[in-house]
Amino acid sequence: MKKYLPYAGFALVLILIVIVGLRSRPKSTTPPPSETVSEKTDDTFVAIQADREIVVHCGNSMRPVAERIAREYQDRHGIAVRFNFGGSAELLSAIELGNVGDLYICHDPYADRVDEKGLLRRAVAVGHLAPAIVVPPGNPQGIESLADLARPGLQLGLPDARYSTAGVMIEDALRERDLLDAVRSNIRIETRGHNEIALALTQGHIDVGMAWNFVAALYGDRLDIVSPGIEFPEIRVTVCLLEHARDVEAAELFMALAESPWGRAVFEEMGYSRSVPTPTGDDRP
Repeated sequence: MKKYLPYAGFALVLILIVIVGLRSRPKSTTPPPSETVSEKTDDTFVAIQADREIVVHCGNSMRPVAERIAREYQDRHGIAVRFNFGGSAELLSAIELGNVGDLYICHDPYADRVDEKGLLRRAVAVGHLAPAIVVPPGNPQGIESLADLARPGLQLGLPDARYSTAGVMIEDALRERDLLDAVRSNIRIETRGHNEIALALTQGHIDVGMAWNFVAALYGDRLDIVSPGIEFPEIRVTVCLLEHARDVEAAELFMALAESPWGRAVFEEMGYSRSVPTPTGDDRP
């Protein structure tokens, strides 16, 4: 376990460097546009040139929908959005140490942790995430439930429980059903992110994977989604207004858009919902 700690520390250092850069930019200047690219959709988010801006720390899993909301926000209000993307845990540590940023977009349990650290003004839940089984179009392996992941010979990809909330949830569910050892023998890749699972699947490197359900909407007809056949604990997607926000009014406008009927419809459309195919029953042996 210890050999992985330097990588997490390196990621935190990089995030802190970005935060220091954001913190040192004078608020009244007009910065050059910045670009962030959603690799899987080829959409490009561009921060507009504006005298007013907000800094948004955003977990990688929420990046596609956050960029969609930000485009609309910039069009409506003429306020630039500067994103800082990363793992939710690393972002939380960086927020605490860097003391900069207006908003933090995360999934459970990180909004509660922001509150526990005294860094939260208020928060609003705008969507949900749920672990789901992802398979190639047509489900050639005939995967129907979590228990099928233990089938000998499958090439499986899972989120790494050392870094991923979904990975912990999946591992716990497998352990409770005495499936963990059998499933582990099928694992070919473990990743920090969920896009990597979907990408490996579409490129034929694995037969089946598990990831947050939003990847099904992100990848469209390049993969299918299958219910794991069980109920996982509820995981909310939350927009947090940070205590040290520099432009509270502008940040509140972003939150209002995210929680508006339009914003909630965007979260639903992009797969940030409870809408995994309805389980047919618990597959516990």
